[in-house]
Amino acid sequence: MLSNSNSSIKVLVCGAGSIGRRHITNLISLGVDLYLWRSRTELSKKLSDEYNLSVFTSLDEAIMKVDAVIIATATNNHLEIAYAAVEHGKSIFIEKPISHSMKGLKKFVNFSNKKNLVVEVGFQLRAHPSLIKLYELISKGQFGTLYTFRAVVGQRLDLWRPETDYRQSYSSDSSQGGGALLDLIHEIDLINWLVGPVKSVKASLSQVSNLEIKAEDLVNLIIANSNGAVGQVQMDMLSPVYRRSLELVFQDSILYWDYVTGVLEYRVKGKTSVLHRDKSDFDRNTLFFNHMKHFLNRMKSPDIKPLCSLEDGVSAQQVAEAAKLSNEKNSTVLLKEVAL
Repeated sequence: MLSNSNSSIKVLVCGAGSIGRRHITNLISLGVDLYLWRSRTELSKKLSDEYNLSVFTSLDEAIMKVDAVIIATATNNHLEIAYAAVEHGKSIFIEKPISHSMKGLKKFVNFSNKKNLVVEVGFQLRAHPSLIKLYELISKGQFGTLYTFRAVVGQRLDLWRPETDYRQSYSSDSSQGGGALLDLIHEIDLINWLVGPVKSVKASLSQVSNLEIKAEDLVNLIIANSNGAVGQVQMDMLSPVYRRSLELVFQDSILYWDYVTGVLEYRVKGKTSVLHRDKSDFDRNTLFFNHMKHFLNRMKSPDIKPLCSLEDGVSAQQVAEAAKLSNEKNSTVLLKEVAL
C-alpha cells in the first residue's frame, strides 16, 4: 500500500489557465507542498492573493524549489519548461499535446530518457473507468478480429470556457498549439492505446464554422493501424452540443462507449448489454484528479507504470504531424515519414 501523505512532495504548477487552475485545486486537495509560476509580475501577484501560495516569476528559481513540475501553459511553451525541469532533475507532468510541433522533440526525448525521471503526459481519458474496463477487455483478446473503429469528439469552442473570450485563448491559434487537431488529440491517443500503433493517416483539416479563430475547427482522419484495422477519427470545435464516443467493430460484436451517457455497451446478435456505467458522482474532474494522484504515487514508487508515458505522448504527436502533412499533400502519409 502506498502512503496517502503527499505533504513531503514539493510541486510547481506552470500555467494558470483553466487546466492549470484545475491542477492547482486538485493538488491542494492532494496535500502537496505547492508553488506556482507566472512570468508576469502583475499576474503573479493576483495569483498569489487568490490561492495564498508562493508565486515565482523566475522559472529557474521556482524549479530549484521543488521535486516535480506540472506544465499546463500554452502548448508552444511546453518544451522550454520541460527542458528546464528535466535539466534540474525534476519529475514532470506535461499536459497534452507535448508540443505544438515535432521540432526539438527527438532531442528532448533523448535528454529526458538519460535522466530516468518520472514523466507523465496528461491524456486524462486513460483514467476514465469505462475506458480502463474497455482496455482490460480488449487485452484479453476475446472479441476476435477488429475490423474498424470510429472515434468522435466535438463542441463549439466558444462554449468550452464561457467565462473567457475564446478568441484570446491559445486554443483558437494553431501557432500556439490550438485548433481541433492538437487540442482534441485525446481521441488519437485512445486509438493508439486501445486499437494499436497507427501505420498511416489520410487527413482533412478544415475551417468551416463562423468562429473567429486562426486554426482548423474540423478534422477528419482515416487511420490504418498496424494490426490491419482501418477506421475514422473526427474532431471538431463546432458541434452545438457536446459529443464524445468510441465504436469498435469486431468480427462478431460491437463495443460502444459514450462519454455523455456514461455507458460502455456490448452489442451482439441484436442484443445490447451494459459492461460499465459511470457512478452517479462521476464528473470530468475525476479524470484529472486520479491521473495526478497516479503521478504522485509514481514519485513515491517509481516502479509503478505511467498511465501515459512520454513515448505514448510522442506517438500521438507523430499521428498529428502525419495528419498535418497528409492535409498539405492531399495524400496518405505513413507514420515512418514523421518518425523521430
